[in-house]
Amino acid sequence: MYFRRLVKFLIVCFVMSYSSLLFAQQEDNFVRIKHGLPNVLKVTNVRVYSDSPTSAKISIWIDVKTGKIASISRGGSDWIITVRSKEKVSAYVVSEKSFKIVGEESKSVNIRALHFADGG
Repeated sequence: MYFRRLVKFLIVCFVMSYSSLLFAQQEDNFVRIKHGLPNVLKVTNVRVYSDSPTSAKISIWIDVKTGKIASISRGGSDWIITVRSKEKVSAYVVSEKSFKIVGEESKSVNIRALHFADGG
């Protein structure tokens, strides 16, 4: 009797975990990227707008861990991000070449836009 309940319980657990993994994969539009952002910034979301075997056009959402973003500008294939904190103002130059899609590192990445949210 105890053995049957244990087997039923294990089967139910297996079915639930398998189906949750299956549904998570179907609704997952998340794209992981490797990036060369400084450690005061973190990527929170990435959206792919166009994709081909050789390149991808993406938008990136970033959060500032400490401080506020004063400005973001583009210079050629580089992005200039200015972060203001209580103590100082820092400017970071980030190249589009420093962004790579995980598993597809040979593709070139063109950044359509950088979106940001200020941290604490």
